[in-house]
Amino acid sequence: MADYEIIKPKVDLRKKIKILPNSSGFDPVAKAEQAMERLSLNFGNWMRDEIAKLQYSWEQAEKAGLSEENMDKLFRSCHDIRGQAYTMGFPLAGLIAGSMCDLIENIPSPDKLPVELLRKHVQAITAVVKEDAREEDNAIGKQLAEELSVLAADYIAQHTDPSENEG
Repeated sequence: MADYEIIKPKVDLRKKIKILPNSSGFDPVAKAEQAMERLSLNFGNWMRDEIAKLQYSWEQAEKAGLSEENMDKLFRSCHDIRGQAYTMGFPLAGLIAGSMCDLIENIPSPDKLPVELLRKHVQAITAVVKEDAREEDNAIGKQLAEELSVLAADYIAQHTDPSENEG
């Protein structure tokens, strides 16, 4: 017996496509790439906006404490950066934001989160964007991202119960 099932769609989507007159030579991928190129002029500004949100969330968490609500806001902010950084040309910021997300997701309660390590993540993400470190092979940025990732993974390993993850 097969481990899969082939499902045939009820509607053939190819019948829904309109062929426009005079559309010979139209390349939708090229058009999409051109649109991305035009949008990319704004990527730096958009990332700076995301950094401002991250910094604001962090400042609120520092002032009022690492409550569930503040950590939710901080997580959303670093999660947005993790998701958008590659597209906007800041892959190192995405890596750093990813390890920060891992910390917040995997540590069971806000009072057990490492404040100083979170601060270093915020500072590193900010620095990478401010310094316009866009290349993944930027030596300093890459080393910083790797070290923060290792520190986050070690902290998570030391402060979580491995039996909770067993199925």
